[in-house]
Amino acid sequence: MSRSQIACAFDASSTTVARVKSTSHGSFTMTMCRTIDGGLDNFGGPKGAKLAGKIVSALKAWRDEPVALSFSPSEILTLPAWFASGTPDGYRDNLCKIEAGYFLDKADIWQWHDMALEPGAHPPAGLDRRMLLFYPLEPARFIESELRKHRDVSWRGVHAEAVARLSAVTGDALAVLEFEERYAALSISRNGKIGYFRYWPVKEASEREYFAITELTSAPLDGAPVNVTGPAASAKIIERISHETSRAIAPLELHPWVSAEKGANKAKSPTATMRAVSAAIMALNGG
Repeated sequence: MSRSQIACAFDASSTTVARVKSTSHGSFTMTMCRTIDGGLDNFGGPKGAKLAGKIVSALKAWRDEPVALSFSPSEILTLPAWFASGTPDGYRDNLCKIEAGYFLDKADIWQWHDMALEPGAHPPAGLDRRMLLFYPLEPARFIESELRKHRDVSWRGVHAEAVARLSAVTGDALAVLEFEERYAALSISRNGKIGYFRYWPVKEASEREYFAITELTSAPLDGAPVNVTGPAASAKIIERISHETSRAIAPLELHPWVSAEKGANKAKSPTATMRAVSAAIMALNGG
């Protein structure tokens, strides 16, 4: 039996809406993907309500389907954490709030994404390994509140986890190298489980390349293919890093994760497409 899921991927200046169908055989097909001008930076201003209305209008054709929300702010803050195994979701949220209070100035202006990581070698007994990803609260809260007036929100969070968990679709290992304007990150996942995550704030373009070269020569890739995504992932930088590390590196694109109906993809970039589609798949797989 097929199921369908809508997703909205928000970056600083645009919003990409995608619809993905799943089948009983575990495959996925993208039936629609398009980008709307205006993103997280617009929700805090006078045009925020108008932009929210555009997004709601774009979803009208699928009134009964839930929506997943993927946030890609200009910058995130990261904090490794260990929580007691089996901690209920509600209480774990309280623990995240406590961690935020210790870690951040003005913690009440930040939202967090609690990302599960594999324990790794010799983990502490009775503890689960997490990575807390902090991002500005208000733009994300505003658009979530507006969308909840019209439909169920089935999943929300920073795009990094949904993209990394694409490895669950094929069952193969996947390394995702992200190049944002203000940060770089590397995740390595196998069968949808994230075992490795590194993040580096960026002030100059050369810092992205240094991070990538350092990580790709030291991270436990174990043969995982390396896929690059993000608005700062140009063909030139991919070529340079591949040359310096002697690793095959390719842009992260739909195939082999998802097929697409003819004419479905009208998003502004492969990065926008993958963030929207991966959020939809994350929600279809139960978050």
